[in-house]
Amino acid sequence: MRRPSRASVINDIERILKSGDRLGKYRWETNGVECTLDRHTYYGALYSFDVEVLRVRATARPKWQLYLIPEFWRNEAGEAVRINSTFNNSSSCACDF
Repeated sequence: MRRPSRASVINDIERILKSGDRLGKYRWETNGVECTLDRHTYYGALYSFDVEVLRVRATARPKWQLYLIPEFWRNEAGEAVRINSTFNNSSSCACDF
């Protein structure tokens, strides 16, 4: 059986977690998991970036924890120069994702 691509897994996780009413919230629960969001922003003369650190944690067995980290980089004109998303599975086997 073919494994899904990393981008496909990230898109699925983002879609599931962003469902429901979470506007303005930094901590919420959805689909049986606890979510926490931290946002970090930097504005400089030549570039700026935003980083979100989304921690997703299952409280039921089997317990697991996942970090999803999207980055948004812009040049001095405010145009996007790089958009990147990574994830880190910190509590279970890497083969689970």
